Amino acid sequence: MQELRLIIRKRAFPSEGRVRLNVAHLPELGIKDGDHVDLVNDATQQTVTTVVVADTMVQEGQIRVSAEDLEVLGLLDGGEVLVKKTPPLEEKVRKAAAEANIAFTKGVDKLDDAVRKTAGEVKTGAEKTADSLKKEAKKASDSIGKAATSTADTVKKTVKKATGPKDDL
Repeated sequence: MQELRLIIRKRAFPSEGRVRLNVAHLPELGIKDGDHVDLVNDATQQTVTTVVVADTMVQEGQIRVSAEDLEVLGLLDGGEVLVKKTPPLEEKVRKAAAEANIAFTKGVDKLDDAVRKTAGEVKTGAEKTADSLKKEAKKASDSIGKAATSTADTVKKTVKKATGPKDDL
């Protein structure tokens, strides 16, 4: 894409969104009267899109810009501005979609990594909890078994005492 660096001259009449440019610069930018150009402040990367008005009265190497557009760009009369042909809307949308796709893919990859890590931590925690529960259940089962055996022995002895040695249970 072609671009030029031109000296800014503030327009005498307000005309926000329009710039005046010498006809000689149109072929260099690959544009015609009425096309759009982007004015770029190199220092801040602030951009303003404007409509070109071809004018033989504007000195070559200069561009006439409204005070409002100069303010948005953060530039002063006599400063330098980068002038680029504005890409077609389809190209802008395609570029924005590609950038969004890259950002989305990176986000999905980060999320996938986080989910995998969390799943691994949950699995490890669940395994430890299951082992702990098995051990505690075994201890409880053993304790209940011992208590039941002891209780059964006590009941047998008590019944034998009450009935005498002749009766078998």
